[in-house]
Amino acid sequence: MPIKRWKIGRPDRAAVEQLEKGLGLPKLVAQVLASRGYDTPEKVSRFLAQEQGLSDPMSLKDMEKAAARVRQALEEGERIAIYGDYDCDGIMSTVLLYSYLEALGGEVCYYIPERDREGYGLNRAALELIRREGVSLVITVDNGITAIEEVEFANSIGLDIVITDHHKPREVLPPACAVVDPHRLDDESGCEYLAGVGVAFKLACALEGDDGMMLLDQYGDLVAVATVADIVPLTGENRMIVRHGLEMLQNTENQGLAALIQVCGLGDKTLSCENVAYGLVPRINSAGRFDQVDNAIELFVGGDEEPETLAGSINSLNEKRRQIEDQIVLQIMEKLERDSDTLKQRVIVIYGEGWHHGIVGIVASRLVERFGKPCIVLSLEGDTARGSGRSVEGFSIIDAIDACSQYLVRYGGHNQAAGLTVRAEELEPFIKAINQWAAERFPEMPQQTLRIDCALSPKALTVAALGPLSLLEPFGSGNEVPAFLIPNCVLQGIYPIGDGKHLRLRFCGEDTVFYAVYFGMTQARFPYTVGETVDLAVTVNVSQWNDEMRVSVKVRDIHLTGMDYDQIHHSEEVYQRLQRREPLEPPLRQKVVPTRDDIAAVYRYLRSKGQLQSTDEALYAKLQGDISCLCKMKLAIDVLDEMRLITQRPVGGGRQMNVVPNPARVDISQSKILRALQ
Repeated sequence: MPIKRWKIGRPDRAAVEQLEKGLGLPKLVAQVLASRGYDTPEKVSRFLAQEQGLSDPMSLKDMEKAAARVRQALEEGERIAIYGDYDCDGIMSTVLLYSYLEALGGEVCYYIPERDREGYGLNRAALELIRREGVSLVITVDNGITAIEEVEFANSIGLDIVITDHHKPREVLPPACAVVDPHRLDDESGCEYLAGVGVAFKLACALEGDDGMMLLDQYGDLVAVATVADIVPLTGENRMIVRHGLEMLQNTENQGLAALIQVCGLGDKTLSCENVAYGLVPRINSAGRFDQVDNAIELFVGGDEEPETLAGSINSLNEKRRQIEDQIVLQIMEKLERDSDTLKQRVIVIYGEGWHHGIVGIVASRLVERFGKPCIVLSLEGDTARGSGRSVEGFSIIDAIDACSQYLVRYGGHNQAAGLTVRAEELEPFIKAINQWAAERFPEMPQQTLRIDCALSPKALTVAALGPLSLLEPFGSGNEVPAFLIPNCVLQGIYPIGDGKHLRLRFCGEDTVFYAVYFGMTQARFPYTVGETVDLAVTVNVSQWNDEMRVSVKVRDIHLTGMDYDQIHHSEEVYQRLQRREPLEPPLRQKVVPTRDDIAAVYRYLRSKGQLQSTDEALYAKLQGDISCLCKMKLAIDVLDEMRLITQRPVGGGRQMNVVPNPARVDISQSKILRALQ
């Protein structure tokens, strides 16, 4: 269980007072805003502005060319194909542009590749099929920016391509009629925050010839769902789009969205980014994961089948996705138990036969959360391995993959998420190369980081104090739900809930007792014990329950009170370097290699317990007076295990250590571990 690095905001007291007095903001709201850099009335007023116009779609590079080519197709009755993607952003982008062009009287169809058979983006076979169907213009949405060879092929068969995308381009752009992507190096629109649906929406606005507010009233719910799904920053224009779209969603006129909201159990709830992200989005994505995108498109554009039936079908796919996801995670954990060297790498790359291509991205995200490292999960089939990578803040997974492109068939993505296909015979060279690239650029790897806005007293866990935080909504990427530090809390109770998948925890701080829920944490993995004093990182929510407004507290992370976590992070990195047999500077090596006295101190403590289940963090807290750093303690445990004075095995979020009774007399100086270190 990785230890996250907390970045705790320290809002300037004078700035907070200025916001309180100048704008009449509640203190906690002012603290959060000041902590996030909105430290003047002018900045806050711009951030909180309820009404602001949409940016000019023509400011996007090539938008004029794109709009002109689409208008020509509409005027001349050409057949137009929308070429989308199978995730929520791609599906909603397809629905939006298909619906809009159809409303203009265009002869329009759509094509979304099968995830399992075709993979992401344009491909030659699909382009040939589209051309045979009489299409002369293809508009890509949420894809196409790296499809240089495919666009060249399209040109050769008389098929024009207009690209709208928001992914990172390569040095050379595809030779399309127009390439609209705010991440182009020559694009000065400032729209790089847009999701794929945002770029598609801008094309519709350009065709409409106005600022887009009327179109937002028609399609704002679709744009909002996809923008939330793609985890783009909810600042500026996106913030306004999502706020407007959430209001539309509450009473959406799109029958498919309304049916899906009901089947998710959200029909009687106030819709927020959080329940859209965890309720609607996974279900829409499930249609793409199991190659049933047509059902999702039909649901939202209004096909022949009843929306309630289609929504129910998509909901059942989501349940299937959960089951397959759990199975893959279980297989991976079994693999890692047999091959601990993989876990020591800077970038964890793991592959298996026949893992579902549509699920491995979610699995990679779970591994990042569990191990605190960039992770790539690949499904091996025949002579290729296809999958997804996810990363931690500060480590660009797409840059790392791009640096190893000689081993790849295709790839694309963002800093935090990417897709790739590797030739099977190149898997091991690829794993070696990506880890070598990481080692050269990150001698000490970036840690998982949790940003905390400010401290919060347990006495402030009231509806009156926390209710005003709703002024900051909508929350999402770039405007996250506020996170608070509640320090010096005594853990008083641990209660499994939700069939043991989550925990309800009782704490006491400042003579105030309160409860918090730790979602996704089981009792077996929970590393803390009743009576320990901890610091909490939490989010809070005020919601209605049985006609009563209540405060709910969610645990994001827990630290033991009084520990130097910067030192712990550094020490853990040094230990990882030693595990990988990387060279270590002599002064640093001297600091972390345990002496005979260090090993004896650890052994005495473990012998006093006989058997101990603990995290390394908690054990180090007990031994700080005797051991100078976490790395030294972990190496001492490894030596004791090697010399058969103790046994150990991973358990939950830590490890279980048992002292061997009546051990044979050993000479610690003969430890292979110590001799290698020295």
